[in-house]
Amino acid sequence: MSHVKGTINSVELLGWLGSDPEMRFLASGVAVCRLNIATRRPSGQDTNGRREYETDWTNVETWERLAELCNSYLHKGSRVQVSGTLRTDRWTDKGSGQPRSRTYVRAENILFLDARPGLPSEAVAAAEEGEAPVPSEEVPF
Repeated sequence: MSHVKGTINSVELLGWLGSDPEMRFLASGVAVCRLNIATRRPSGQDTNGRREYETDWTNVETWERLAELCNSYLHKGSRVQVSGTLRTDRWTDKGSGQPRSRTYVRAENILFLDARPGLPSEAVAAAEEGEAPVPSEEVPF
């Protein structure tokens, strides 16, 4: 992450992919992969006093080798931790002449948080022996 004196642009997200990654290549051959990440935040309480949550969707963009890895190993429902910076692209629509913009997170690092194939059954066996807890979280979509 680069700093400019007196400012910080740093984003950390922990969430789930809402769709499969979308990969494309620029004319130069550089890989770009776009992800749509769901995160949850508290939004109040219901009539019975239970906490309610809302889902926020954040567009994430990865480049080069990270893009290729995301495209190969992630899928809808994958849990990830994203570290990056907030970006806004601005342009003029060629058809209407109207100004347009798009805000997204440019990922610098992504941790793949899902277990590798074969690991869940081992984790369940370890939990049954009291060695490790097995997390159980619901995907918010």
